[in-house]
Amino acid sequence: MKKAMEADKHVKEGSGYIFAYYFDEEFINKDCFLTKDQKKSFEGGFGAVIYANYTNSSAGPYQELLFIPGKFAVDGKESYVITKAYCSSAKAMEQQVFCKKELADFTVEKSDDGTETIIVTRDGKPIFRIAVQPWGFNIPMTSDVVKFPLVSVEDGKVVTWDYNGSGDTKFAKIEAIGVRPAKFPDVALFSPLVGIHFEKFNIDYIKK
Repeated sequence: MKKAMEADKHVKEGSGYIFAYYFDEEFINKDCFLTKDQKKSFEGGFGAVIYANYTNSSAGPYQELLFIPGKFAVDGKESYVITKAYCSSAKAMEQQVFCKKELADFTVEKSDDGTETIIVTRDGKPIFRIAVQPWGFNIPMTSDVVKFPLVSVEDGKVVTWDYNGSGDTKFAKIEAIGVRPAKFPDVALFSPLVGIHFEKFNIDYIKK
């Protein structure tokens, strides 16, 4: 029973970035690694690119890059689904929380002016590179402020996740971005609606 409960709950701490986008339908249908069923059930809405550097989790420390195209009609409800994901840990990849993840190498370079350059590669080839600069003052934020339904499919069954978290945030500006479209949606074609830097966060994901 204890192991089952642990599998249904994932506690994570770390830092990261979230960039919110609005992607047009043509881009979604051609370039976002959606299945045929996902294309049919796509409902639009805001999408996101998420980078997280987990310093503490059930899989140990690791990094991941996630792509959310927008909302989908799932079991009669509108929910968000991750359609592309890379992570730096084989153990985290095996857990497959939210979606199937692919293993990749992550490098973070920090400049004196506060800019962070995040580089994701696989087999020595670049997948995603972004230079980001946080700006502004610290803003405390909780999941009560920004919360959206998140689902995954496990063994053919739809699973809904709830989450509770908090952290210190700033705004974030993209200074430069490069994407390998064959391996990740080419979000460099779009400007984000807003970027948020989570300097420190803790979050609990709970399977309903």
